Amino acid sequence: MFARLFEGVSQQEGMMGVDWAGPVAAVTRRNVLRLFSAGVMANVLSGCRHDWPPAAACELPYPIVDVHCHFFNAADVPVEGLVRYVALREKLPEAKLSADPLQSKRLENALVVFLVTALGDVAPKAKAEDAILKKRVPRPSDAEFERRKDEQLRIAVKQLVALAGEQRASLTARSGAETPDYQGLLEQIGGTPGLPQGLQRRSGSVEEADVDALASAAKAHEQIGNYLSFVRLMQDYRENLAETYARIFASKCRFSMITPSILDFEKSIGGRASPQHDQIDVMDEIQQLVIKRHGIHMHSFVGFDPHREAQKRGSSLENVRYAIMEKGFIGVKIYPPMGFKAWGNADPKIDAALKRLYDWCRGNSVPIMAHAENSIGAGCGYGNMASPAYWKKLLDTNRYNDLRINLAHFGAFDEVIRPGAPTGVMVSCAQDKFSGPPTWEDIIGKTIGHGRRPNLFADLSYLSELVTDNTPGLHEKIRALLDKWLRDYDPDARHLMFGTDWSMMALEKDYNAYVPRIAQQLKEANVSEEDQQNIFWKNASRYLGLDRPGPTRQRLATYCRKRGLDASWLSQLEIA
Repeated sequence: MFARLFEGVSQQEGMMGVDWAGPVAAVTRRNVLRLFSAGVMANVLSGCRHDWPPAAACELPYPIVDVHCHFFNAADVPVEGLVRYVALREKLPEAKLSADPLQSKRLENALVVFLVTALGDVAPKAKAEDAILKKRVPRPSDAEFERRKDEQLRIAVKQLVALAGEQRASLTARSGAETPDYQGLLEQIGGTPGLPQGLQRRSGSVEEADVDALASAAKAHEQIGNYLSFVRLMQDYRENLAETYARIFASKCRFSMITPSILDFEKSIGGRASPQHDQIDVMDEIQQLVIKRHGIHMHSFVGFDPHREAQKRGSSLENVRYAIMEKGFIGVKIYPPMGFKAWGNADPKIDAALKRLYDWCRGNSVPIMAHAENSIGAGCGYGNMASPAYWKKLLDTNRYNDLRINLAHFGAFDEVIRPGAPTGVMVSCAQDKFSGPPTWEDIIGKTIGHGRRPNLFADLSYLSELVTDNTPGLHEKIRALLDKWLRDYDPDARHLMFGTDWSMMALEKDYNAYVPRIAQQLKEANVSEEDQQNIFWKNASRYLGLDRPGPTRQRLATYCRKRGLDASWLSQLEIA
């Protein structure tokens, strides 16, 4: 589940950012900086062509609203963070790189460096893509773009061979619990059938033909190849990500509306990313393309970072205002695991920054989406900051009961299914574990208070535990817990919403079948056809403020008219 992505870092003294302390981090930092200084990461971030899975059969007779998805690329988030906290999520797909936990950790740490190098800096910056979409500059040919992707993977292979050679020469290849095992990773790749044996033991350099062979072997590797596919996805144009989404999910299902969100992580995990203003502009262009090409209405969520806002009042809130009032955005996305709580922070400046956001959203009828699963923590125990208990604390002030809130990533019930288990592979401390009961789902249910808070919602995005995880008995456990939750807290199913969390879902096998599999699991959890309609679109309409005439519909209608788009669709989401 996307909820367990950002583990393995801690807060540096005096600033929010990645603490690269420790032998693994030191190696990662040293080699990444060496790559930058050598200039080899200038043409990096694309990737090779990928054959995306076909659209799965979909028989839902009603429209679908996806309240939680993403079309950002690797230029929109710090590259090291994208690899360490997004690509390397809570577990490697299907199997570890080694049955030995310590060896697996060393291989994973080597994989971080390999994937950072494979990503590089090739992904189109937001400003550059915006200029292309506005036809101010020509777009590079597909052949040239693919060539850059292929070349960057070759650079990563050469770097891996060099690092393995350095380790052999210094006799540190497998010493230390945290030391990246470059030699071991090279052997994993080199052991792929069809690769000349003994290649992985060469010293420091390889022939060009061997580089090609290693690159092909890495893509064919069951685990490593999965991450390289995600790397290639993150290297693409945002326009292409939207097109891929439409082809995989919407060509068979009847999608009415999607609300992708952009991120603002620079102050929390360090590194550089396309400025928020530029990301807003390019998403405005893509919103127009998606409706014209596919008939899917797309209105995005803008990121808000209270750290940025606390450092300079108005800096993050101005991005929110610009996106919502001028660029057709529909809501705001925040990430508490980046180092803050929804309410009750030790630093009063953070609460003051959040209060400005909450007041502005309440006054302008703008919904907020928050990451609400114990994961993606940018420091020791930071995943716990996403707890819905802090939203309950905010709502208990009775000042924000009319604020529409979505607590994302509902449904894994980790606190009773996996109590005491680490929240991810690359955890940073003992606090990065799932607590026992109550579940975060139960906290949300009690906060809803049997309909007392009709504006509090949760989404079922990236619920891989219920869809793609085939652990024996897991689906039955989650369905039983979901059935009980609905009976105890939400008998009319008016608070749960559907979301894919694509493109993050691309890390999972068979993600193209997410929609029909969620529908089937809901049916097996005794969710009625009427209640499924609530989950798949009606609750989203209520949450987004489209169920009746009001400020949101007025803003979107004005946006559509200014861009020559039909605004009559807004009435189709009205609920009597």
